[in-house]
Amino acid sequence: MGRLQRHVYHVEPSRFPPDFPERLERLRRETGLSRRAMARALRVEARTLRRWRSGTQPGPGHLYRLFRFAAGRGLLHCLLPDAAEPARSDDGAGALARGGGS
Repeated sequence: MGRLQRHVYHVEPSRFPPDFPERLERLRRETGLSRRAMARALRVEARTLRRWRSGTQPGPGHLYRLFRFAAGRGLLHCLLPDAAEPARSDDGAGALARGGGS
């Protein structure tokens, strides 16, 4: 027999954002792709993308693809709430979208 285990590790369950389908749709709109074209770009079936939009959580490999896809287009702020949105020189619509402004 071996030694008794002295430490107990508690794994915190991952907290997936409940608004992920809205973030995914925002990413799709920002890229200007159709749903089918976005599924092709992510190398997933259109059915998989539809499941994500209905609330199913993507697996780690799919999340990696999503983040890489968004980062490659400078749109990571669509998926991550704390990511800095690129500065815009428009009339302040970006500030209103982020909750700033009046």
